[in-house]
Amino acid sequence: MIRLNNKYRDKWSLANLSFFSLAMVLLLTQCEIQDSFEYQKSETSKLDVTAWEFIQSQENLSSMAEAITAAGMESYYSGSSSYTFILPDNTGWSSYLSTNGYSRISDIPVETLKEVIGYHIVNAIVNFSDVELMDSNNYIAYETIRGEIMYLSHDTSWRGYVNAKWLIYTSNLVPTNGVMHLLRYVVYPVDVD
Repeated sequence: MIRLNNKYRDKWSLANLSFFSLAMVLLLTQCEIQDSFEYQKSETSKLDVTAWEFIQSQENLSSMAEAITAAGMESYYSGSSSYTFILPDNTGWSSYLSTNGYSRISDIPVETLKEVIGYHIVNAIVNFSDVELMDSNNYIAYETIRGEIMYLSHDTSWRGYVNAKWLIYTSNLVPTNGVMHLLRYVVYPVDVD
């Protein structure tokens, strides 16, 4: 056991007392009295624009806008009919171009673009806050405008997935004509067990 002589013990006690006092002052000045708090449900996902207007306003969706225009499919995104729009961002389109040997979107044949984009438009409104989609990892089959099946669900952390493979990074954006979900992939049909 180490013993401090009285001269050092007094200095050590004074230092501890000073440190403790300073810590308490800092702690108490950082506390804030909060009025009673009531949770306000966020409505930020509702947009006052069509899907097409939203896509055109987003820099990270410029490749999607270019693909839609090249395919002549703007009417799906700007019309009054409601769909679920799966929107690959620029990263997804860049990967698609590289994987398929294209340099730019204008190199993709129009019919191929129509097929690809058509698979990204679901003939239903799929909002992950819907009761039907409350169960996690329950992939529900939805028909796309091409007549193919796309499976949509979310995991236990409420992250949305397409075909049990591709993560949606922004979901439940609600334009005036449907619902939009953003992801970093151009997706394609797969079987989900």
